[in-house]
Amino acid sequence: MDKVKVRPLRPYEQKKLRRLKRQKTNAVNNLHARVILLGRGGIRNRDIALRCDCSAQWVRILIHRFNEHGLDGISWYPWMCGCGRAGRFKIDVLEQIAEVAVSSPVALIGMTRWSLTKLRDYLVEQKVITRISREWLRVLLRRLNVRWRRTKTWKESTDPQFAHKHRRIKRPYRKRPNGGRRTCVDEFGPLNLLPRAGRCLIGKGKKVGRHRATYSRKGGIRHLLAACDLESGKLLGRFYARKTREQFLDFLRWLRGLYSMSETLHPVLDNYGPHLKAEEKAWARENKVRFYYTATNASWMNRIESQFTELKEFGLNNSDYRTHETLQEAIELYIKWRNGERPISRQSWQEFKRQQRAAG
Repeated sequence: MDKVKVRPLRPYEQKKLRRLKRQKTNAVNNLHARVILLGRGGIRNRDIALRCDCSAQWVRILIHRFNEHGLDGISWYPWMCGCGRAGRFKIDVLEQIAEVAVSSPVALIGMTRWSLTKLRDYLVEQKVITRISREWLRVLLRRLNVRWRRTKTWKESTDPQFAHKHRRIKRPYRKRPNGGRRTCVDEFGPLNLLPRAGRCLIGKGKKVGRHRATYSRKGGIRHLLAACDLESGKLLGRFYARKTREQFLDFLRWLRGLYSMSETLHPVLDNYGPHLKAEEKAWARENKVRFYYTATNASWMNRIESQFTELKEFGLNNSDYRTHETLQEAIELYIKWRNGERPISRQSWQEFKRQQRAAG
C-alpha cells in the first residue's frame, strides 16, 4: 500500500492538469500532469512509474511537491529570450502575464495604475519572465486582448423612496399614458465662454490645432433648459441667463404651449430646488401637467442625460466660442440636425475648398 498519495484535487486544479496533459510542446508538464492524474485515479506509484517511464522515487517527489505547493510545485516553463529577437513564451506564461496586467496595481505595487515599464519590472522581479522589451510586452498584451480602459465613478442612491420612484418612472417609459405625452426635462449648463479640448482627425505631416488658455472669464454664463419629447424623439430647448424658479416656470409655460391642452404632459424631472416649489406644482395641476421626480443621486433615470452627452461631444468639445451668440448658434445647429430639420452639410465641399485656396 502506498504511503504517499495525491491529495484531493480542486476543480480548477483538475481542469489545469488536464490541459497540461494535452501539451505537446512541453514534455515536462505533460509528464507531471499524467503522474498526478494517475495517482489521483488510484494507480499505485510503482505502476505510475512504469507507465510514465520514470522511477518510483521521482513519482513520490512529484506527489510531495504537488501536495505542498499545488500546481506551481510541478509546473515548468522554459524561457526563450534570445538576443536580437523577440522572446517566445508558452501559453501558460502568457496567461500569467495577462493575469498580472489586469490585477490590482494598488495591491501588487502600491500604485494606482500600471505602465508598461512598471509591469515589465514587476514580471521580471517576480520571475514570471527573465526579460522582455516594452514594445514586445505591448504587442503581447494586445494579442491577449488586454486594453487600456477608463474607469468611471458610480454613486448609489440613498433615497429611501428609491424603489417607489423607480417604478413610478418606469411605467410611463414602458407605455404611453392614455391622452398623455411623455417628456424628459433638465437643465444643461452653466455654459461658459472657454476653450474646450476634444478629439479630431489628423493627417500625415499635419499639426493638431491649439486652443487658447483663459484665466479670467468675464463673459457671463448661459443655461439651456431642454426637454426631450419621447413621442416624436425631438430635442427642445431655450436659453436663459439664470436658472431660478422664474426661468423654470417660464420654460414650462413655453413647453406647455407647444402641445394641445387635450394632452396631459408627463415630464420626468430631477430634485433640483426650483422643481419642487409649491408654485410650480400648483401651476402643473391647473394646466394638466404631471411631474415624475427621479430618486436622489439617480439622474440616470432621466433619459435626457444621454442626449446631453451627445450634445456636449458634437456641439461643444473641440471648440473655442468667443460670444454666447456663436455658442448658442452652434448648439441650435446641432439640435436642428438632431431633430431632422436640416441636412448634415452646412457648407458645400466645393465652396469650402475655394475659400481655403483664397485664404491660403
